[in-house]
Amino acid sequence: MKLRRFISMMLIVTMLTVFAGCGNKDDRTQAARTLNLDGPITVNVWFNNNDYEPYLEFVAKQFKQANELVTINPVYVEADSYINYIYDESVRNDNACDLYFLTSEEIEKAYLMGLMSENDMYPQVYNEDVFGKAAMTACSYNGKLYGYPVSFNTSFLVYNKKYAEPVETIDQIRQISDNYQVTDENQDVSMVFQWAPGSMFLNYPACGKYINIGGNNSEDSSSVSVDGDSIKKVLSKYAELNSAFGTDRNNTSLETCVDLFSTGNLLYTILDADSISKIDLSEIDYGICKYPSMGNDVESKAMSVTTMAVVNPYTKNVDASKAVARAISYDYADYMESTAKKSCARADIKVKRNVENYKAMHDIYSDSVVKAKYIGVGEVYMRYEIMLHQVYDGTNVDEAYNSFAACIDRMAKQTEASSVNSGNSSSK
Repeated sequence: MKLRRFISMMLIVTMLTVFAGCGNKDDRTQAARTLNLDGPITVNVWFNNNDYEPYLEFVAKQFKQANELVTINPVYVEADSYINYIYDESVRNDNACDLYFLTSEEIEKAYLMGLMSENDMYPQVYNEDVFGKAAMTACSYNGKLYGYPVSFNTSFLVYNKKYAEPVETIDQIRQISDNYQVTDENQDVSMVFQWAPGSMFLNYPACGKYINIGGNNSEDSSSVSVDGDSIKKVLSKYAELNSAFGTDRNNTSLETCVDLFSTGNLLYTILDADSISKIDLSEIDYGICKYPSMGNDVESKAMSVTTMAVVNPYTKNVDASKAVARAISYDYADYMESTAKKSCARADIKVKRNVENYKAMHDIYSDSVVKAKYIGVGEVYMRYEIMLHQVYDGTNVDEAYNSFAACIDRMAKQTEASSVNSGNSSSK
């Protein structure tokens, strides 16, 4: 614990030094300086992923320099039910945090529990031009923007630029694999392609274009539809990957692929945004492109999850909390990768290196399918994962798809029945 704390503080010192050298030309302290306060306050920021701790401590230092009346207090919360814990502390125990971190897939629960204040103070900052479409969708509910997008995760193909080129289809990778020649120059490359076929999130793009879960805003439980013919076409190609590349579904993980790629043993692999920081530590010159489609006549579409800051309506310092949320998600976002090792949701940062990769990753994110935000949707994703596993392991495509489609149909009927019953109750 002490070692982690020491490393965290050293990162903060380094960032402060760099920041001071930049001269603060973009006036990123504006939100802090314009706060009109009667006296000192503390803004408590709760989070349940300690990867964010060094970044939050850095922001706290910067904010304090801009407005000495405000102390940002990051608090790591470890609870079995994070949202329920926030609710209990806010409503029952008079211990409300001012701001908390939330993943987009939990937004409906937080909304229904009355734990979200509207993001309405900085419209010039929180829009699609700055953050992209997926971020705005992920942080909205019932037609209003609540979250302040902090970071995101999505999946894509990465390739070793020294030996490989970007591809669009899995057939192109198979052709490269079938014709690959080992030379003195590339002898360290042991595999053309390997990935983790057991991961639902990484492989959602395979059929993602042809599944609509939750409608345009990913929050309508009555709006779930599938394009059966296209999905079965994709699954037929996906089934061939086992024999084509021989990847063991049960013993190949994302971490395995990260290690192989970062040591130069892989030409292509499927990674997510959370693992890119590990690749950046290596000497591999890599590129990023979309998850390869399963053929020329079908498309892929990635899924994304956004981590956001949310202002607790039980806070006693609304304006200050919103200013801190802006500082975390926008003002200092360019320091997130170096401190938290996360990909910041803000899309308009002028990065100093890997500009091409940064833009490619954000383009994929912005155009991604936002993981559905309504309560109870987890079964749909579980059934999708089972379908992919079955097909990869040799189950007949029609049989695997029909099981998935039956789940979709059953849940749709349950939602319809629930809506009817609710309507009948209201009419009484």
